[in-house]
Amino acid sequence: MKKYIRLLIVVTLTVASLPSAVFAGSIFVSGHDPIWHSVLGGNPLGAKNLAVTAIEYARDGSALPFLFVESISVPVPPGNAKEAPFLITGLGYVASDFVVMDGAALSGLADFRTTLNSYSAIVVASDHGGMLTAAELGFLNTNSVDVIDYLNAGGGLAAFAESDAKGLIGSTPRFQFLPFLVSSLDFQTPESGNTVTPFGASLGLTNADVNGNFSHNYFSATGGMSPVDLFNGEPDRPLSLAFRGRVGSGGVDVPEPATFVLTGLGLAGFGFLRGRGRE
Repeated sequence: MKKYIRLLIVVTLTVASLPSAVFAGSIFVSGHDPIWHSVLGGNPLGAKNLAVTAIEYARDGSALPFLFVESISVPVPPGNAKEAPFLITGLGYVASDFVVMDGAALSGLADFRTTLNSYSAIVVASDHGGMLTAAELGFLNTNSVDVIDYLNAGGGLAAFAESDAKGLIGSTPRFQFLPFLVSSLDFQTPESGNTVTPFGASLGLTNADVNGNFSHNYFSATGGMSPVDLFNGEPDRPLSLAFRGRVGSGGVDVPEPATFVLTGLGLAGFGFLRGRGRE
């Protein structure tokens, strides 16, 4: 028995010494606006798969509702729509799966960071064709520290295209709730020839899911996140990025391969000891 106790101590110390990246949050950002296209686009089936994949990657199996960030009161310009109803009609969610907040509601929260604990993920609408405006984006950017802390506590984030195609976000810096991301400007293009990376394929996406609609930005600085799909297959123009782990203001924390090996050994050790306890 003493050797098993010693093993338990070793396993416990090994796991405790590991970075917590393996157990942190999930991020999916995209220059596509698949929620809008799931109802109004040329390839609604592909858009639905892309949008649901992004949202569920961010939720990472949590049963909590997600927080959907989108304007409620700003007049809708031609070509845009409020995307919140499309979560139901296009993506198949039900009303209890999400809560909608605009800039005014977010600013009125007594404690944004504490509020986030009630949600599986933050899901940010696109500014075209959705209704993300400067009010919502500015709030998220200003509260980047809270967003990152929430992610590092196991929360999720899915955010879609930010292009100012309809003048809704103006000069508000794009995606700066994750300060290390840099997106393209003035990129409004039909989708043809885009390719899913092997990582994107591992999430269940295919080339058919990322073509046939329109894209509105790509990412020129990723902060270490993994490309999901590429504009015309070009490695320096990823249209979507994803990552699961810890985040800082300068980028994501990609664990060394040894981290995963040690984590597996630690978990295997715990499983072995639990098995011994049943004998």
